Amino acid sequence: MAQPELLVPAGNWEKLQIAIAYGADAVYFGGHQFSLRRRAGNFSPDEIAAAISYCHKHDVKAYLTLNLLPYNHDFPALHEFLTKLKALPPDALIIGDPGVVALCRKILPEVPLHLSTQANTLNLHAAQFWYDQGLSRVNLARELSLPDMEQIVSQVPGLECEVFVHGAMCMAYSGRCLLSAALTGRHANRGDCAQPCRWRYALQEETRPGEFMAIEEDERGSYLFNARDLCLLARLPELKAAGLHSFKIEGRMKSAYYVAVVTRVYRQALDLLQNSDQTSFTPDQIKTWKNELTRASHRHYTEGFIDKPNTGVGEPSQNLQYLESSAYIRSYRFCALVLEVLDNNFAYDSCLVRLNVKDRLTLGAEIEVITPGMKDFVTAIISLEKENGDKLDVAHPGTIAVARCRGQLQVGNILRQPVAGKDVTI
Repeated sequence: MAQPELLVPAGNWEKLQIAIAYGADAVYFGGHQFSLRRRAGNFSPDEIAAAISYCHKHDVKAYLTLNLLPYNHDFPALHEFLTKLKALPPDALIIGDPGVVALCRKILPEVPLHLSTQANTLNLHAAQFWYDQGLSRVNLARELSLPDMEQIVSQVPGLECEVFVHGAMCMAYSGRCLLSAALTGRHANRGDCAQPCRWRYALQEETRPGEFMAIEEDERGSYLFNARDLCLLARLPELKAAGLHSFKIEGRMKSAYYVAVVTRVYRQALDLLQNSDQTSFTPDQIKTWKNELTRASHRHYTEGFIDKPNTGVGEPSQNLQYLESSAYIRSYRFCALVLEVLDNNFAYDSCLVRLNVKDRLTLGAEIEVITPGMKDFVTAIISLEKENGDKLDVAHPGTIAVARCRGQLQVGNILRQPVAGKDVTI
């Protein structure tokens, strides 16, 4: 059975490079226009060309997102943008609107088209329709059960089927939400969601303005729309057996640290299925991987709708909402990213590195180093200084520092520390 593709988010250059270094088979990213994650950083036209070239240099596929739901006035600029893409082009375009599909087929007929989750593909007839329109891949809605997916794969042969396996879930069907636009004027389907589903809500009776009543019977209030994060790691063997072509990780707005942690776990799990006789994971393997996933910023995990009855009615087997808090769980600090190794002192087992400092980094601190192959180790900051040579006791976020560290670090390694009292294990 073919190895499923691991598809990883790349919100900016740093995240793209980390995604590739930590095991992505393909990445998805957007430009400054026509993408649903306008606040993710994204890529200028010149950067799009460079990103595609960088991906191809590393034998990784580059998928460009055009999943904005456009109005009439968007199409002249979209036409111009697509025309410029002819000289690149990406390995596929991710699209959610039939008008954009038609325009892409006209201007870039040779570029494969992938249907976005925004199109809410819930059944085999919709999948067949999109395949008949010339789309090569469909992202199946998160609301589908495993039997739903199996039926679509088996009854629409030739169509590649992609599923989200990890990351945040929207409280509305596959992201089709008007709540942000109604409450804040920021349109979720135009790439500008304010995430009001994560806010804390209470009741107010019409004749008693200003008197708020908690919906829950305790002091924590209520987060009625607050979805848990999806984690289908333990179900990868079943999803692979069902014939799914691509496993997608959510998170273009997430940090490079999140991209590294999640990508390497799923990479190791998929490689184990491909390169060993195992057809399922052991409880110890699942526990080890899930414990590592808790070390990235996340909300409480769920397996979503994968076990939902295949009748279109009934409840999923797990609670999808978390009513106590909408806050992320952050048990580790992302301290720094290794940008360059300046020298190696093998005799004293140390190295000098340039660091992009992400969180407070202290001289003398012991720091965990994570690597693409999950061969992590602990280093110590032996010396710390600015690029101009000025000595430092502390390097602050947003700066570049030069540090001598114990052990042998490599470009792309990530330095992290546990938050006291916050480590989360399962």
